[in-house]
Amino acid sequence: MSKHLILTATFAITLAACGGNDSETASGTFDDGDGNAGSYSVRGNDENSETVIQSDKGEVRIATGDRALGDLPMGITLYPGAAVQSSMTGTGDGQSGAMLVFQTGDSVEDVIAFYRKQLKSKGIDVTSEVRSGDMQMIGGERANGEGVHISANASPDGGTIATVMAGGKN
Repeated sequence: MSKHLILTATFAITLAACGGNDSETASGTFDDGDGNAGSYSVRGNDENSETVIQSDKGEVRIATGDRALGDLPMGITLYPGAAVQSSMTGTGDGQSGAMLVFQTGDSVEDVIAFYRKQLKSKGIDVTSEVRSGDMQMIGGERANGEGVHISANASPDGGTIATVMAGGKN
């Protein structure tokens, strides 16, 4: 999907999403000026929202709060007691991917240990590992090409902010 198309849609969606509650819906179409057109829809409020952007190139779904829980990739579960900050999924050209950001009061080490165990239980070997200061990242891949990376960073306010990214062929 063209970056111009996404930027145009994001601007339109930002304007449409200001305020509101769960029963309100904003939707429309847009053109990026280069012949690419698409549609968008917005539902929710500041804490729990869902935005869907579609074009002939694919679809992007952006969710926050409770609405984001449906986007956990590859059967991976949310860290216990974590608060979801945002999520994003996308499909196009035979590929799909997802990203989930969450925060927890637990340590970086606890978060990485939880996901290391979870990946192993799903038959995913950890093939990459990075440690740098207050950040740790692990990653792995299934035989079918699906890949996952989990990074955890110490939050300045205490606890951990973590990101789960996964994707592969549809």
